Amino acid sequence: MRISVCRSGGFAGLRRERAVDTERLPPPEREAVEHLVIEARFFDLPERDTSGLPDVIHYRVRVELHGRSHEVATDERAAPDPLVELARRVLADAE
Repeated sequence: MRISVCRSGGFAGLRRERAVDTERLPPPEREAVEHLVIEARFFDLPERDTSGLPDVIHYRVRVELHGRSHEVATDERAAPDPLVELARRVLADAE
C-alpha cells in the first residue's frame, strides 16, 4: 500500500509532504497504518470534505492499493479521527 500525505494551512501556513510504501515499514507500524486506512473507511470517503473554517490544518491524502487509488482533501475539523491519525503517522518522520 502506498500512502501520500500533504499537510498545509493552520496559523503558520506550513506545508509538509511525505509518501510511504507500507511494505517498507516495520511490521508493527505497517499494521497500525494499514488498520487506520481500514478504520477510516478511506475508499468510501468523499474526495472533498472540509469544514470551511479559517486557519485549520488541511490534509490531502492519497492511498494506492492493488491498482486502485483514491484521494481525499479535507481538514482537521471535517476528517474522521482515524484519517487525522493516519496523516500524523505518515508525516511523523517528516517533522
